[in-house]
Amino acid sequence: MDVDDMDFPLPEDTPALAQPAEGIRIGQSLGGMKVVSDASQFKKWVCLYPIYFDKSLSLDKGRKVSLDLAVDSPFARQISMAVKQVGLHVCLEPNKTHPRDFFRPGRVRVNLYDGQGRLMRSDIPNRKELMRRVAKEMPLVNAPREKEPTLQDLIDQGALPALPGVPPPGMEEPSSAPKPAKKPKSKKKGKAKTIV
Repeated sequence: MDVDDMDFPLPEDTPALAQPAEGIRIGQSLGGMKVVSDASQFKKWVCLYPIYFDKSLSLDKGRKVSLDLAVDSPFARQISMAVKQVGLHVCLEPNKTHPRDFFRPGRVRVNLYDGQGRLMRSDIPNRKELMRRVAKEMPLVNAPREKEPTLQDLIDQGALPALPGVPPPGMEEPSSAPKPAKKPKSKKKGKAKTIV
């Protein structure tokens, strides 16, 4: 009895893992950063997102550092350069986004522990202290800012589906359908309430 119903051979060629942009080779160094094909080695590293350092956001909206340490409009490359200034290993993932901050791409991974689970630096024992140190360095970093994608850029790249009710670029507006009739308001009978 064949349980898996797989009566055909599997293909020999497996698709290649995500490759870097054209003209960039694996192992090539770009601006002090190295391009790698296997990001699994960074999986246990601490993640930092720009939303954690944004002065315009409240703690409830995602900011994780105090308001006096937060900066205006932080971005991932600025965070990665600040982490380098602190003296830790960093991995910049420019296409990753925080779930609460989808329109600001970029995630930075930081190596706090060595292979045996010991701290890389004894003066930075946890992620909170790491965020404090990075936030102190961020105003001092002069990092080039990349063009931030617009909503249309994200739709064109396939990162977002087209919005319902909004015609694709170059298409005419949908015909105006008649509006549904308003329901008559019901009149409530009873005592009038007074607000003091």
